[in-house]
Amino acid sequence: MIKLFFCASIIVICSCENSTGKLKSVNNQSVLSKKETCSIFEELVLIETHLQNTYFSFENYKEALFISRDSLLKSKNVTLEQFNKSFDHYAKSDKEMTALYEEILNNLNENAAKTSTKN
Repeated sequence: MIKLFFCASIIVICSCENSTGKLKSVNNQSVLSKKETCSIFEELVLIETHLQNTYFSFENYKEALFISRDSLLKSKNVTLEQFNKSFDHYAKSDKEMTALYEEILNNLNENAAKTSTKN
């Protein structure tokens, strides 16, 4: 799971115009809220997990990942630049980044528990 977060982090960082009020200004820089950043990152992790389980090699699924990422961001009215700036903002603090990862892991565990009780 850590490998997935690391891979997704690198993809997101290497690779967001907003009119819905999800941005806040921090040090004269507009960043998404932690909740919005977390939500998008969580979805990106799930997308990459699915692609990795299907195609195994990053080279085999990287184009699909980038297309999926762009589609996800477009659906949320967020540009890649906004998301990257927001992610970088939260990554500057170990405490913030740890909290972001913990929130994602908690959400994924809750969803997994809900899914397993349905089956």
